[in-house]
Amino acid sequence: MQYTHSIAMFALLGLSASNAWGEFVTVYAVQSATIYQEDTNAANGSGQYLFAGRTNQGFARRSLLRFDLSALPIDALLQSVSVGMNVAQGNGGIRPMSLHRATQQWTTGASDPAGTESVGVAAMIGDCSWAWASSNGALGGTPWNDEGGSFQSVASATSSTTVMGMQSWTSETLRADVESWLANPNENFGWFLLGDETVAGTSRRLDSAHAVAGGFLPSLQLEYTLAPAPSAIAMLGISRLLIRTRKRTSGQARTQV
Repeated sequence: MQYTHSIAMFALLGLSASNAWGEFVTVYAVQSATIYQEDTNAANGSGQYLFAGRTNQGFARRSLLRFDLSALPIDALLQSVSVGMNVAQGNGGIRPMSLHRATQQWTTGASDPAGTESVGVAAMIGDCSWAWASSNGALGGTPWNDEGGSFQSVASATSSTTVMGMQSWTSETLRADVESWLANPNENFGWFLLGDETVAGTSRRLDSAHAVAGGFLPSLQLEYTLAPAPSAIAMLGISRLLIRTRKRTSGQARTQV
């Protein structure tokens, strides 16, 4: 009986060891872009900044970002997910900004506006814009299913952001988004970042995936544990079988006595 008990304890310890501590991994955006409402062909797929909100003139800007999840182990069990971004400059005081799951594939090209990048440049091959999910560089390409970008109307996460400094977003829906992409990598279209579009003068300028020295790349921090190892599960099953066998044998011995 002592031997059987030892096997059971070993199996349980094997299971708990793989789940006792959470692991963290941080990945950075591999794609980012800004689209501009007032010029449906304007793009910014390689600039150092992103924009979201409404300008003083009332035009909306929206940003997109996507993360490569290949650094996460295939047996990872997600515990929490958070997105971090840096606001380099902003208007309008504390304002809500939200992440919305993109529902259509989009691409980025070499467009890189000069100066503050508050105004985009003509879309180049592969750029996305207000009109195009992927431009052909000649006023054509693959259009969005909905002009201004295809994304879920309900936000995956919302945060009250300040006019400068690091901001973060976290929620169970963000975690569910990433879990879905891990299971279906071909559906990882990333998120749209929307600022407060209810009034003018709320635009934020944020560091992009192409931020220069001194900037902060958009980051995705993932906390996870590893799924129990199959060998530990098998050992637990064996230990339970041995315990049942031991009890049955003991019962038979008492009956004979």
